[in-house]
Amino acid sequence: MAVEPNYLKRRDLASLKAVEAAFHQGPLAEAYASAPDIERRSGIGREEFDAEYRAKGRPVVLEGHAADWPSVRTWSFEHLAERCGSLPVVVDSYSSAAARSTTFGEFVELLKASAGTGAAPIYLQEWYYKTSAPELAADMPELDIARYDFRRKLYGDAGSTNHQLWLGQQGGITRLHQDSYSVDVLHAQIVGEKLWSIMGPDAELLPGPDGELDVEALCASPAAQLTRFALRPGDVLYLPAWWFHRIELLSDSIGLGRKALDEANLQLHVRQRVGELLALALNPDELRRTHSELFDVVMARGRALAHQMDIDLSRLRQ
Repeated sequence: MAVEPNYLKRRDLASLKAVEAAFHQGPLAEAYASAPDIERRSGIGREEFDAEYRAKGRPVVLEGHAADWPSVRTWSFEHLAERCGSLPVVVDSYSSAAARSTTFGEFVELLKASAGTGAAPIYLQEWYYKTSAPELAADMPELDIARYDFRRKLYGDAGSTNHQLWLGQQGGITRLHQDSYSVDVLHAQIVGEKLWSIMGPDAELLPGPDGELDVEALCASPAAQLTRFALRPGDVLYLPAWWFHRIELLSDSIGLGRKALDEANLQLHVRQRVGELLALALNPDELRRTHSELFDVVMARGRALAHQMDIDLSRLRQ
């Protein structure tokens, strides 16, 4: 198996830790400390968004674009615990060592009890709420700027609304990554604030002549396009496909991850999804060994999509 030379694209645990360490001290930490803010706009319509940002592949924060959502106006962790307290969830699912099953109510109680104790932040990542709490969708109306999402034609209306909620404690971190399946990121902040650090899709972190990661070369490259910014309640981030991003929770936070597939990326999307499904079907034991941090997450994604598409996983033919 060929080894990916760009450490930013590697998914093994050692590489993930090496990249994360670079954010805490050294040239990358210094570069981000002085990195520019993202472009911010307010009050723009879908046509202007399509022409100025989606067509040009330019990230942007649409300030207050979701400010009138019921979720932004009324949600809190306590509010959701009252509505969803008995529902099963998997906390810290991005860590095979820390992942554990609980209920949503117990998750909120754990979050309260551990606040200020110095314990590792608790994070409920990629909660596909529509499989167990579809009534929450009414509090997060469809984004007008997401109507280009080709997944409607590919998977049907229900399959295209396969969104996730991200709920976590101050200090929680999602390590640097590119989103799977060549989709654009549309992230709506509902409660609290997140600090986003992003890099362009052509950014590379390679070993230098001494074998150590050449972080200085990454920071000096125009392709890196280092940008850092905060996302606040009501803000919506548009991040084109393949942009690298890392998220740190500045406070207890709730956000909606809503993806969108540009038709221009359709062929890559299908190839990646089919390739992933074939790998899971034909090589599951090897994948669990080599991608221990991602295996269960990817399985959960597949189950959620099957649920939204009303696919019976107990049958070979539909």
